[in-house]
Amino acid sequence: MNLRLLRNGALVRALLSFGAAYTAEWAFTVALTLVAFADGGAFAAGLVGMLRLLPSAVLAPVISVYADRLPRERVLMASSLVRGLATLACGPALIWGWSTAVVYVLAIVSTVAFTPFRASHSALMPSLCRTPDELTSVNVVRGALDSVSVVLGPLVAAVLVAVGDVSSVFVFAGVCGLLSAVLLLGLSYERLAVKEHPQRHLVGEIREGLHAIKAYDGVATVVGFVALQCVIRGAFSVFVVVLAIDLLNGNDAAVGVLQGAVGVGAIVGSVVCSKLVGSRRMTRWLAVGVSLWGLPLAVMGLVPQYVVALSIACVIGVGNALVDVTAFTLLARMVPDSVMARVFGLLESFGALAVAVGSLGAPVLIALLGPRAALVAFGALAPVVGLLWWRRLTSIDASVAVRTDAIELLRQVPMLRPLPVPVIERLAIAVDHAVVAEGANVFAAGDAGDCFYVVASGTVEVLDDAELVRTMGHGEGFGEIALLGGTTRTMTVRAAEPVDLYAISADEFLAAVTAIGESRSAADAARSAYLSFAPGAAIDSTTDSTTDAA
Repeated sequence: MNLRLLRNGALVRALLSFGAAYTAEWAFTVALTLVAFADGGAFAAGLVGMLRLLPSAVLAPVISVYADRLPRERVLMASSLVRGLATLACGPALIWGWSTAVVYVLAIVSTVAFTPFRASHSALMPSLCRTPDELTSVNVVRGALDSVSVVLGPLVAAVLVAVGDVSSVFVFAGVCGLLSAVLLLGLSYERLAVKEHPQRHLVGEIREGLHAIKAYDGVATVVGFVALQCVIRGAFSVFVVVLAIDLLNGNDAAVGVLQGAVGVGAIVGSVVCSKLVGSRRMTRWLAVGVSLWGLPLAVMGLVPQYVVALSIACVIGVGNALVDVTAFTLLARMVPDSVMARVFGLLESFGALAVAVGSLGAPVLIALLGPRAALVAFGALAPVVGLLWWRRLTSIDASVAVRTDAIELLRQVPMLRPLPVPVIERLAIAVDHAVVAEGANVFAAGDAGDCFYVVASGTVEVLDDAELVRTMGHGEGFGEIALLGGTTRTMTVRAAEPVDLYAISADEFLAAVTAIGESRSAADAARSAYLSFAPGAAIDSTTDSTTDAA
């Protein structure tokens, strides 16, 4: 992981907010499951899990639209605040002896409020990163915090249940939710401009998110594998209670211990995921992660022993870490920033529906097959799907690797280096390759400025008439002055040998370098430096009428 990320105050606070939010989520899930199980056993636990998630699944695409309209940290803060208050209220409701229906209603309110959190947080992270490797590192750190929350939330819940009652768990979860909101107060970072629309249509904006899932290569496959993992996760929320209490003859606290073991494994998985920084097999690792959710369930069904269950729960945690890092890194790189929150919102919606399917499907399978056979059936699903789709996953990885190569080259240009991941990804997708033969012109003095060029291989010469001004090679860019000044070329650029160029259109280039102040400053500095070579620069090197030196 890149330790320089820790010097970014906004990033650190956003990550800590995430950790607090998911500590609350895991503790809240344990408490709610125990309340439902006491009401009506495994079926009630599954039914409450489904009813809690359905409103969230329906509303996620709608709410996430606002995370693409509004500053994303504000959406995160509002989400945490409402959720924290609703969760906190569950404690007094139980203490005062109110109907558990009140707790279930508050649980739905809490879950709906939490709906945009991960989508908004996932869409915010790329804007704070400069390279795909940094984004992967951030997701590794976020995964580690998630892993700690998986341990901390259920284990605190287990302790609180052992020394007190379930109501104290709801109070703890509510306080964590409020802390998540406080950490986001005054978050400062350079936001990407949001494109203004004369009229906004909610349904149309949701459709844009759906279109992005279908239109961008690999996105639908990633979403599908995450949905499969969520089906298994929903089933696990029921299986863990059945396993702890019925098959292993444990008590309520054993449920929290098994959930906590998942978190221990996720911490180990976070260490493993640190090795994924720079990996070009992210999509295949996603499939492995999903399979590590499934296979342990099958083993639990075959060998229902407490020590085995604890060990296998740790393996699930490793799989959870792999899925989080790979899926959220891939999606953040595959879709544009303008629709990113909506895509993540739809992912949350599909995921919530998938969890609901798993939560309801598990007790049905238990009733039909018995608990052990049901565990084996659910467990076999993920590895079979992964094997069937392996060739497609390999193809997606190859496509992303090509774009990564382009980004590595573009990052060598000083004015492009400060660009956040969403912007540099768009440039990498938009570049055209141009091969220029030795002695041929890339452009001549007097030509219109229509592209910015970066040398991938070979050497070019910058000529003032017949006089050689300078040469440029691998990783150097030229052509920005005509684009920034809206002028024609005043010098000729010629291939000194066969040269491979990345060409970025004027529109794409200007949209990128003007999106971030640091990038625009670097571009202006380069322009000022190169103007000294331009004809007439000695007369006035500060006016926009001075034309391009390269």
